[in-house]
Amino acid sequence: MRKPEMMAILACILLSLAVFIGSTGLGYAVYRPLRYYDIFSLVIAWSGLAFHLWRGRRAGQGEQP
Repeated sequence: MRKPEMMAILACILLSLAVFIGSTGLGYAVYRPLRYYDIFSLVIAWSGLAFHLWRGRRAGQGEQP
């Protein structure tokens, strides 16, 4: 994996943690379950990342490392 891909994965993980902690109140407020639009935003973000990685791999199939 190249550096931009690693940065994208790290950003997605950090943002997912921020959404989870902010939405549920984990650690600083009364716990509440994830709401549907929080789950939807996480699915969209991770789907976009997966598509980007898949597209990058398909484009680089003919290249040698």
